Amino acid sequence: MSALGQSIIGTMGSVASYVIADTMSLLRQSFPKTVRIETTNHCQADCVFCPRSTIGRSKGNMKQDLFEKVVEQCVEGGVRLVHLHGYGEPLIDKQLPDRIRYCKEKGIPKVKIFTNGDLLRGDLARRILDSGLDEIKISIDGTDAKEFNLLRVGLDHAKVVENVKAFRKLRDEAGKSTPVIVAATCQTSNRKQTEEMLKDVVDHIDFTSIHNWGGALGDAEQQRIRKPCDRLWRTMTVLVNGDVALCCLDYSGKEVLGNVNDGRMIDIWNNSRYNELRKLHRESRQSEIPLCSNCTKCFF
Repeated sequence: MSALGQSIIGTMGSVASYVIADTMSLLRQSFPKTVRIETTNHCQADCVFCPRSTIGRSKGNMKQDLFEKVVEQCVEGGVRLVHLHGYGEPLIDKQLPDRIRYCKEKGIPKVKIFTNGDLLRGDLARRILDSGLDEIKISIDGTDAKEFNLLRVGLDHAKVVENVKAFRKLRDEAGKSTPVIVAATCQTSNRKQTEEMLKDVVDHIDFTSIHNWGGALGDAEQQRIRKPCDRLWRTMTVLVNGDVALCCLDYSGKEVLGNVNDGRMIDIWNNSRYNELRKLHRESRQSEIPLCSNCTKCFF
């Protein structure tokens, strides 16, 4: 493409960025409608597309008083959706079923978790089922056991699929329609085979593409035109220690916007740094934000 062509496309992309960002700003609420609460950042797996070895922060579980503080502020703010997961395996948190129930009893309309499915069995599975959880998303990659086991190191395909089958049977026998069971597949060599493998195992399959964890797993294609990332306008991510991270891809907490132990979530959501980051995205200046500069999310 000629330099003139690239310039025209770049200008069009910048104009579109302004329009998108201004529209999201008009629609943005004074409190986020979606909040991700990382109740644990421990994980027993070593998946090939996960940069856990460079997480760079202490492992732990969220303290109960902090958790309750976050949930209560979510209720006050009118949150519609709470994700009880972050950069870890949520089922490692032994308090998870009680925490799900706490969210539902406090009035959170929808609660979901994202799990690798390895621990979804026995008493824990029954407690999860009875907690009031609305959706459970389970990472199941590959077309068969061989491909799954190569991708999700430390997990076993047969065990995970059997856990999901048993959980669905448990749910169906209880006459429940929730939690909705979704398979999240970001890597597979054959979608049709994956669909066949998961037929009658899950309710839905969500085929997604692999991202690079904010540049941790390689650079974005710089010739592509960036657009504003809607996460800055609609979601908040609270890490185990109360830090509010830039987004759910900020696994190391590189861009901390505040801490719920020290301030209210509504004030953090509307603070000067959050608004500065939104402005940079609006002006197609993501390169000035270390976490966003090489992120593979959000392109035209």
